Amino acid sequence: MSNQDGSGAEQNKAIKVTIDQVMAENLSLKQIVQDLDQTVKDLTSQLKAANDVLEAQARAKLIAEIKPRSRYSDEDFAKLSLDDLTNIKVTLDNAKMPNYKNIHFGPLGTEEAKDEGLTVGDLSVVAEAKRKQRGD
Repeated sequence: MSNQDGSGAEQNKAIKVTIDQVMAENLSLKQIVQDLDQTVKDLTSQLKAANDVLEAQARAKLIAEIKPRSRYSDEDFAKLSLDDLTNIKVTLDNAKMPNYKNIHFGPLGTEEAKDEGLTVGDLSVVAEAKRKQRGD
């Protein structure tokens, strides 16, 4: 029995040493996991900051393209999301701009009398001719 008791004590000693090694390794692994978690948090905050800068640059570019072609104010732009600004720009890109070659001086106007042919509300040449016919 003493043989078994001696080998049992050695076995318990070996198991204790193994448990101590596992516990030490477990603590070091926990520290590594904590360090990695902190690294992930730091990288996430850096990524968020970089994304904010990129979004601000994209917003500024879209606003610079939209502002001269629309009547939006700075307050309106502040309320709009990046997707809304993109949609507005696409809409403006697809909008048909007026063809200035089709603008004439008025219904009866000629090149020589361009000031007389301009139409301004009820003061137009056509309205004046109608008033003369009615006797107003």
